[in-house]
Amino acid sequence: MSDGSLEERFATALAVFNRAVDTVDGSFLTKADPVSGEQWDLAHVLGHVSEMLEFWMVEVLRVLARGPDEPFGRLKASPERLERIERSARRGLDELRREIDSRASATIDLCHILTPEQLQCRGTHPKFGVMTVEAVVMEFGVEHLLEHAQQLSFVDSGADRSMAPRRLEDSGGLE
Repeated sequence: MSDGSLEERFATALAVFNRAVDTVDGSFLTKADPVSGEQWDLAHVLGHVSEMLEFWMVEVLRVLARGPDEPFGRLKASPERLERIERSARRGLDELRREIDSRASATIDLCHILTPEQLQCRGTHPKFGVMTVEAVVMEFGVEHLLEHAQQLSFVDSGADRSMAPRRLEDSGGLE
């Protein structure tokens, strides 16, 4: 997925995620994540995607406003992250889907207006160190959407029902 503009790559990842959501029903449950012990139903997956889109958009804007090397991000076990997921998961699936679409549209719009210089602005992540705005959108937006699409695809196919392997989780449990 290295071809195309950042907004095109994000839009493609969103479409893949939405297709994966469409293939599962609301009754599935993931196997407990081996690192965190989290076990999610569709509402938790959608709740997380909704809240993470908002979280990372704000983090990108903060890096752009405050850079260079502005501290940003959170760990997978951050209490704020877990609380936001639980709060989001209590809402209806249709509401969460609309919220995801709205937040994703805002992210695509932001990607459209970012200049090449802004894409190279840097922030400092607590685990990965210095990252550009472009890398943040790719890692925590594009790749994250694809990872959750893969998670749902594993569930739908009847394969191992654990959360699909994630590069971030494999490197120390980051969100």
